[in-house]
Amino acid sequence: MGFFLVVFGQIILYIFLFNRKILVDKKYQFIFLFACIVLFVLGYILQNANVKGGEALKIPLLQWGIYRIFYYSFVKMYKREPKDTFWTMDKTLMVDGVFNALFWFIAFILPVILVFTNKI
Repeated sequence: MGFFLVVFGQIILYIFLFNRKILVDKKYQFIFLFACIVLFVLGYILQNANVKGGEALKIPLLQWGIYRIFYYSFVKMYKREPKDTFWTMDKTLMVDGVFNALFWFIAFILPVILVFTNKI
């Protein structure tokens, strides 16, 4: 069960990889916020119940927040939305590639460190 919870805790990264448009779609914002808060509370409950891997459910809220901060910073700086560079090697999208790589690194490492060291 711990493995399943850890994999499910990375749901925002999977959405970012396969369908990032819904992460910024206004009609899904409340749904994402609500789902992430529910998962965060459930992760807190499972962590206090000593369920192995339960704390991983706190990660989606952190990842969603990190994405929102990165996205709005990118839009403010470059006056456009970042493009998906996962399947392309186009050199004109270097800034987008840096955005994507930086988000992947920070959204994976930072929440995992914070959650599994019991800082959150």
